[in-house]
Amino acid sequence: MDITLVVITLGAFAASFVNAAFATGGVYVLLLSALAVLPASTAIPLQSPLSAGSLAARIGLFWHDIQWRIVATFVFGCLFGVYFGARAFVAASDALLQMLLGILLMALIWLPKTGGGWKVKHPFAYVGVVHSFVGTMFGVGGVLQSVIIRTDLRKVQITGTLAACMIALDVMKMTSYVGFGFRYQDYIPHIVLATFAGFAGTWIGKRATVHVSETAFRTVFRWLITLVALRLVYRGWTVMAA
Repeated sequence: MDITLVVITLGAFAASFVNAAFATGGVYVLLLSALAVLPASTAIPLQSPLSAGSLAARIGLFWHDIQWRIVATFVFGCLFGVYFGARAFVAASDALLQMLLGILLMALIWLPKTGGGWKVKHPFAYVGVVHSFVGTMFGVGGVLQSVIIRTDLRKVQITGTLAACMIALDVMKMTSYVGFGFRYQDYIPHIVLATFAGFAGTWIGKRATVHVSETAFRTVFRWLITLVALRLVYRGWTVMAA
């Protein structure tokens, strides 16, 4: 039995459950499970197709809660971020960038929320640029999640809107990786099993979400982001210190 298939399938199930129950956080579970059995140069491009089942299921289950204006402005920004992120993916060392990403995530999730709302028009367009640039380089962005949690959207709105944003971004990311020579056809079994696991995890997570209060959801969300951010800082530091 191929251990990579087992680990990635279980990771996809766990990730989709977390995403459906807590709106986000599963992307980190999926990335870490893939990195446990595959090199980063493979695990990062695979994040998009491995998460497709979970994202499609969430879009279907939370369709009426999706905030399409946010999705549209986010996707517009992604057009620029993916282009530059893909170029950086094949050229840059990531140790320092991992540290900076971890620090950025902790700042976005823990700094006090200022009053008066957004100060710029269409802020999610700028979020799209930054998130897609980082996400294309490392397989996980985190910027959109950290910003959207600071809005007044309800839990179900966050869940559906994030899924719609992510699936649009993933299509663009996959196109860019293929352009640089990545062969998705070599990992069809992983993608198929992860897709089925994603639907199953989302179905179960959808039923669990009604038992999670808004306060508990936001608390769990913040700590999920924080743990991943600390891991990024630690990994970047150990590589640079070696």
